[in-house]
Amino acid sequence: MKKHQPILDQLFKVLDGFKPQPQAYYDHLAEVLHPQYFPDDQVLFEQGDTVQHGYFLASGFAISYYYNDQGEKQVIRIYQQNEIIKGKSFTQQSPSAEYLMICADSYVLSVSHQDMETIYERFPSVAELSRIVLAHREVRELEHKQLLAKETLLMVEAFYKAYPGLSDPGKVLVDADIASYLLISGRTLRASRAQLKLT
Repeated sequence: MKKHQPILDQLFKVLDGFKPQPQAYYDHLAEVLHPQYFPDDQVLFEQGDTVQHGYFLASGFAISYYYNDQGEKQVIRIYQQNEIIKGKSFTQQSPSAEYLMICADSYVLSVSHQDMETIYERFPSVAELSRIVLAHREVRELEHKQLLAKETLLMVEAFYKAYPGLSDPGKVLVDADIASYLLISGRTLRASRAQLKLT
C-alpha cells in the first residue's frame, strides 16, 4: 500500500461521486499520481504557460487569478478541499489565461497531461467523467455569479459559510485576494466582517 493511499481513496471517492469508474482505472491512476505537500504559498503556473499537470486538492486552498490592464490582481476562482483543478490550458495544451497559486499547508495529487492522454486511450469511460467534472466547474462558476448578485452583507456572509476555512483573516488568504474575488474593496470586506461579527 502506498503511503498516500488515504489521499488516493479520498480522490476515488470524489470521482465515484461524479460517476463510478472501473477498479482498473483507479489502480492505474494510483501509479501515475504524484503527491506533494506545500508548506508555503507557491505559484504552479503563470499566465501564458502551457499547463502540464492537473491537480486534486486533497487539503488546503488554491486560487486562480490574472492581472488586468492596470496591473491589478483579479482573483477569479478559489479552490478548497476535494476540488479538481484542470482547465482549458491543461486539456487543450494552449497558453493559460491565468495563474494558479497553491496556498500554504496544502496537499495535492498531480497527474501529467501525457499520463492523462494514456488514460483516455486505455479507459474510454474517463472521457465522460472529465465532461462531468467540467460541467461541475461550470456550475461552481454560476454559483459565484449568483453570489456576486447578493447584497454586500449577505454576499460576505454566504462567502464565509461556503469557505469556513478562510474565516481567520490573513491566515490563508489576504483580505485583498478575497475582496478581489467578491469584487469589493478590502475596506468593505473588513467592515462587513465586523458587522457580521466574524472577526
